Amino acid sequence: MNEAIGIAVIGLGHNGRAFCRAYAQNPMARLVAVCDHDPQRLRATAYEHDAEGYADYSFLEREDIRAVSVHTPDHLHAEPFLRALAAGKHVFVEKPFANSLADVTRMLEAAQASERVTMVGQVLRFNPIFRAVKRWVETGALGELFYLEADYIHDLRYQREMEPWKLTEEIPIVGGGCHPLDLLRWFAGEVEEVFACANHIAYREMSQPTTVVSTYRFASGAVGKVTALYGCVNPMPELYNLGVFGTKGTVVRNRLSLDGLPEWMEMPTPTPGHPYEPEVAHFLDCILHGRAPLVDALEGAKTAAAALCAAESARSGKPVRVPPLGK
Repeated sequence: MNEAIGIAVIGLGHNGRAFCRAYAQNPMARLVAVCDHDPQRLRATAYEHDAEGYADYSFLEREDIRAVSVHTPDHLHAEPFLRALAAGKHVFVEKPFANSLADVTRMLEAAQASERVTMVGQVLRFNPIFRAVKRWVETGALGELFYLEADYIHDLRYQREMEPWKLTEEIPIVGGGCHPLDLLRWFAGEVEEVFACANHIAYREMSQPTTVVSTYRFASGAVGKVTALYGCVNPMPELYNLGVFGTKGTVVRNRLSLDGLPEWMEMPTPTPGHPYEPEVAHFLDCILHGRAPLVDALEGAKTAAAALCAAESARSGKPVRVPPLGK
């Protein structure tokens, strides 16, 4: 059996601590270091997992650390990602890949110049229902896709107390909207152009518009829609309101309709939307066996770029072409 992979986790907010638990529970991993600027959070997490705590990146010099998991705020992904790659580590970075097109470009260039595994945390691709939809698309069961939609509709006003950086730095159509957008890209392929509109009526404490509706034109000819709402007074809808419409079949949330059949077929009860454990297992397996991850840096970069272009379109009131990325 291969030796467990030494892991360091950077950023110990809600998401980072969840990943610490996922790594600690996986026999392929050994969580040896955690890093955060908050001393109380750092001490508590280091104690919980019997790991060494760091307030800086000096742990990157340790040879027993083979992989780094980056869970800093969205706008602070670039530095730890680039430094970990430069130190020869495999890197997992939480979605969105980056919070600006400039960071997307330089992070992608570094990843593609490296031989290390780089993976982006677009976790919805690990949800069994979404994976089933992907298989139906690939096998042609749904026919040619012509329209897709999914939403990030979530009452996130609790962030005012939980993670204050989200008020000043998060871009809702990017930070949250990248989840459903990544699904649409996974099913329909590359996005060529986006047009979006927005308002800032709800959840005014955030610095960015909290109601954004974005429409996408795919290279295939399909069109799609993603809505991001952060200040609504309701729980998140099941399965992100996913709708996939093809010439032979339709998926709406967890229901499937095929041409010629008169009734909806219901898929099994939806599973949690953020299955971190299989995502972590996939990252570790890719390192151990030299496999390409399901969401590599290029895939993560393309989703982030399309979401960032939606934010730009909402600001300018004009359609925005999504730039081509990668080699």
